Amino acid sequence: MTTRQYYSVRTDRNPHSAHIDLRALKRLFITAYKQLWEDGYFQQSFGYNCTDAGDVPGTLGPDVESAMFLALRRENLWPLSDENVDSYSEEDLFDVIEFLFDSVSKPVDGYYHSWNDCGTHYSTFNEAEGREKYRSVLNPLLAIYGDGLFCLRMERFSQALSKAWLSSWKQIYPV
Repeated sequence: MTTRQYYSVRTDRNPHSAHIDLRALKRLFITAYKQLWEDGYFQQSFGYNCTDAGDVPGTLGPDVESAMFLALRRENLWPLSDENVDSYSEEDLFDVIEFLFDSVSKPVDGYYHSWNDCGTHYSTFNEAEGREKYRSVLNPLLAIYGDGLFCLRMERFSQALSKAWLSSWKQIYPV
């Protein structure tokens, strides 16, 4: 989808036309995360809740909060909710964004569990396609944050040394 610039952005009358602040980035991030969660992109790592089987753990095990703490050495980051994300520092947010990059997988095959509208339980995932989707969702948000010098590449964040570098990177790896 092509991003259209609306009137206030085109005329530079919108205070967020060039960049957004941390508060706005956190709001956009949690919205993007929730959509990816609903679409099953974190089911392999985080598991799911089933009306029949109860909590079915993912590859991170039954305690995602502890897995996240072990990986990031930061407390109070899980569960990912509006309230929690609202209290994140920039370092917290970017750590979580990277952690999710390591945890995302595209759901490929599964079955719909209709009892009590339980939902789709996936059994096959594609990590590479999941990461590509995650980058395609997060990079446009990161591009308008602060100075616009952050992007999620391959494995981790990169803080560009210059806008020229970011511009050339976008030409090679379009988001």
